[in-house]
Amino acid sequence: MHERLRIHHGVGSRVLFDSDKGNVPFTYAQEGSGWKFTVQTAKTPEIDEVLRLKDEVNVFIFREKNGVAIEKVWFYTGDGAVDYSDEEAALVIVASRKIAYHPGDFEP
Repeated sequence: MHERLRIHHGVGSRVLFDSDKGNVPFTYAQEGSGWKFTVQTAKTPEIDEVLRLKDEVNVFIFREKNGVAIEKVWFYTGDGAVDYSDEEAALVIVASRKIAYHPGDFEP
């Protein structure tokens, strides 16, 4: 299964970051009652924009199997933090909640 991380601006849903563009490595894991994302990336203008809008971002994991979307998971970052670690050369995001969507959830 392939997982793709996308960060969107909460207003208008503009894509600010897409891990598939440049095959940017990332990890995420549950920590306590939330989730921590670590994106291994230089501090590019794209990352600066995520940081500038850090109070207005939505984080998504898109899961695909054999090229077919099987799940979209939205992680809520409003209660968490979005920061950049110069020491790790990584964008670090903490999310407090998640909601999973599956194909067909909103079809009539």
